[in-house]
Formats: sequence, structure tokens, C-alpha cells
Amino acid sequence: MFVVMGANGQTGGAVARILLAQGQPVRVVLRPGRNGQEWNSRGAEIAYADVRDAAALTGAFVGARAVYVLNPPDYAAGDMLAPARAVADAYATGLKSTGSRVVALSSIGAQHAEGTGNIVTTHILEQALAPLGASVVRPGNFMTNWLPNLPAMRDGTLPSFFTPADRPIPHAAVEDIAATVVRELQRDDSRTVELAAAADYASSDIAAAFAAALGQPVAPQVIERSQWRQALAGMGLPPVTIGSWEEMWEGFNTGHIRFENTPERGQTIIEDFAKAAVARTQAQQ
Repeated sequence: MFVVMGANGQTGGAVARILLAQGQPVRVVLRPGRNGQEWNSRGAEIAYADVRDAAALTGAFVGARAVYVLNPPDYAAGDMLAPARAVADAYATGLKSTGSRVVALSSIGAQHAEGTGNIVTTHILEQALAPLGASVVRPGNFMTNWLPNLPAMRDGTLPSFFTPADRPIPHAAVEDIAATVVRELQRDDSRTVELAAAADYASSDIAAAFAAALGQPVAPQVIERSQWRQALAGMGLPPVTIGSWEEMWEGFNTGHIRFENTPERGQTIIEDFAKAAVARTQAQQ
């Protein structure tokens, strides 16, 4: 039995679908009150647990060959670190009680305890699970992080916090992340896997890929440092979290946020990702 947290999210859903397609027994863990009909219809077991409820997580992890976990930032919290620690500790308690192997979604830069903004939540998760022999997958910047900019790209510009616009940044696709997690779930050892896309991409590369997919020019537009706070507030972020986002972008731009070693390369290229993303949005219109 493989247990998957976050099945209604990007990577968790992709991991669960791959495992089910392989004919593996899967239990997805949903928040209390969430509808599990879709996963039941796919053949998965359903468990319900809040990510901070160690007792409920222990019950959900019973009988697991391996568990996939993630610790997304709580953007509404005044202190993002406190809930991250609570979630990591609850996971550790549940996993220790059941003796289950664990594969955790982390992030590029998670080796650092500070200077990474939101990414520090993954450092907290790694540290909490390290005594249990956890395997860790550290992907680059999610390609899907560019999708909120599609409306702006349709108007001809791609706003970006990365600078300069021609500096490549490690990226990763959800499909490659999920395939890597599934592989790691079925191993018996513990290791850290750093994962990037088929190539690293600068903002100018992202703009070019979406320009080709949209069939119109798209130019990268670097957001000046003095405008970051205003731009982040315009994205609807709570004021208390904006500093963490600023620190994260600073970390990328200074090179503080980077891989420790040479990453594995996934199969996805940005041109294919852009084409698929544009096709999906057009189909939904």
C-alpha cells in the first residue's frame, strides 16, 4: 500500500494517478470534509486527516509500504515557520509510530536554514524527517508557477522577478516530479534527489516558448526590485507574507537558492509545457 498526501493538489494527484495506473494499491489522505468520490472511482482507498493531527496521520499511515508527504507554506500565517514545524512534527510522529518509509517533496535550496523565504518550510520538513531515513525530492522552480501570468502574456509581456532576463534558472515539471517520486517510493533506500527539467530556462526562454504557443510576441519584463512589494501585493498576497516572497526572489537572483549537486534531468521541455498549457486554457474557454 502506498499512501499519498496532497492528492487534490498538483504533485500528489499526479503521484496517485501514476501509482493507480501501475495497478498499485493506493490510499489518498484528504482533509476532513473533502469529497473523495473521484478517488474512490479510480480505485483508491480514502483516509481523512488534518496535516497537523498526528493521531489521524498515524491511522492513515498504517500498513503503508511508503508514504508521500509535502509541507506547503501557510501563506495566511503571520509566522510561516510555526505551522510548518507543526506539520513536520505531526508527519514524523505518524511515520515513527507506523514504521513506514517516506518520500518527501522538498525544493531547490532546501539545504539552507535561512535566506530562502518560503523555501525554508521544506528545510524544516527535511530536518524533521531525516532521523527516519526519509528520501527527499528537491525540484527546481515549478513550470506551473508561470501560468498565472498567462493573461499578461496574451497582452504581450511576461512579468518576472528573476533578473537578469537571460539568466537560466532550474525548473521542473509536475509530470517529471511525480515520476521521480513514484520511483523513489518503490525503492528501499534513502537519498536526496535534486531534479531539474530537460534544460534550465531564463525568463526570456519562457517568454519565447509561450510566444510560440500563443502565436504572438511575448517579451520578458523584469520587475524592478523597488517594485516588488507593490507587485506582490497586487497578486493578492497577505502583507505578512510578502517579506518571505521577497527573500525567496532575492535568493534566486543572488544564487543562494541553488542545487547542492548536479541534478537529475527530467524529460519535459518548456516548449511542450507551454503548448499544453495554452491548449488547456483554450479548451476551457
